Amino acid sequence: MLGLSIVASLLHWPLWPAAILSWLATLRLARQLPSASRRQALWLGGAGVGFWVVALWRGTPASLLQALAINQTLLMMFAGVSFLSMAAPRPQAADARHDGARHDGSLLGTLVGVHLFGAVINLSALFLFADRMQFERGLSRRQAMVLGRAFPAAAAWSPFFVAMGVALTYAPGLEFTALLPWGLACAGVLLTLTALDVLRVEGPFQGYPLSPGTLLLPGVLALAVLLWHSWRPEMGIPLIISVVAPVAALLLAPRGERQVRLRQQLDHGLARLMPQFALFLAAGVLSSGLSALLASWPDGPVLPFAHFGHLQAWLTLGVIVSLAFVGIHPLVGVTTLAPLLASLHPEPTLLGMVFLMGWALGTGSSPLSGSNLVLCSRYGVAPREMLCWNLPYAVVGWLACGGILALRAWLG
Repeated sequence: MLGLSIVASLLHWPLWPAAILSWLATLRLARQLPSASRRQALWLGGAGVGFWVVALWRGTPASLLQALAINQTLLMMFAGVSFLSMAAPRPQAADARHDGARHDGSLLGTLVGVHLFGAVINLSALFLFADRMQFERGLSRRQAMVLGRAFPAAAAWSPFFVAMGVALTYAPGLEFTALLPWGLACAGVLLTLTALDVLRVEGPFQGYPLSPGTLLLPGVLALAVLLWHSWRPEMGIPLIISVVAPVAALLLAPRGERQVRLRQQLDHGLARLMPQFALFLAAGVLSSGLSALLASWPDGPVLPFAHFGHLQAWLTLGVIVSLAFVGIHPLVGVTTLAPLLASLHPEPTLLGMVFLMGWALGTGSSPLSGSNLVLCSRYGVAPREMLCWNLPYAVVGWLACGGILALRAWLG
């Protein structure tokens, strides 16, 4: 699927053959899906099929191939980025390098380190840092707040987060370079809020100090993507990343472990993507079905506003974060709202900012997000306590993101 998707994108061939492979791979491993993922995919896909039935009955001009392949570039990017886990440093080396600083309370180093490293290797960074930081009883409140918020905040700007692919797909015309400064500003605000929250909590902090080795991987990859995008601007960011990530992972993997890590990725790493594949495929059916239904509706939906400005963007952000807080993945919020907002012809950069801010803040605050569920289930963090910690963060973060949107409106 990954190889065919890259070739088709480079040669401007249709993506539906690669999409068929995505569906076959997901169906092949459907029995291994967690029950929650299976139920969510069935509900989303079932709703999407219902939308398609009504849309086809109404004579929609939309093609059914959209349901099959609308999210194929995202799946290509997802599979490509997953190879970057091969480049994670050896845990033993990390321990030896930082053993003298084990109790130095390196809040800044941990905050920035998990953010930057997570911006590239995603969820693998959470395991890398949490395993190094935990005591026998798991993670403390301060550690969980740092890891659970700083990692997903990278979704606001990182081209290696699938959130960026979602924004580029569902905000047509969005330019990564125009979005990047505002995404970095959002991430900076969310990291600052996290640091202030952690400083108010009493107790020691066992961190993971920042080091040049931590910065090497995200720095090299981000520079490579920006240079390639400047050289070939007609190539989309998801395509560039899908090409760069596997090659860079092989080059940056620890010497002597490349073959073992590559075999581990091919045998097990790709198969672990199936819950995400099922979610993205089902969300694609839902989004394309809703778009097809709206295309068959001459007057379109009745929205509470007739213009999508910065105030409306802020309110939409609140909807995405609220949905995420009750367990509805930001992907579902984005893919549902995007077709509804399309009739307002929103500015691509503004719409992309909303989607990425919602992803960063929603997954960072919700105790039901994938990253926070990992912290709760694997590292002994109580979900109810996390809910109490993160509710104020969600509200203040939403207000702060509103400030960024207002600043952009004032400057623009």
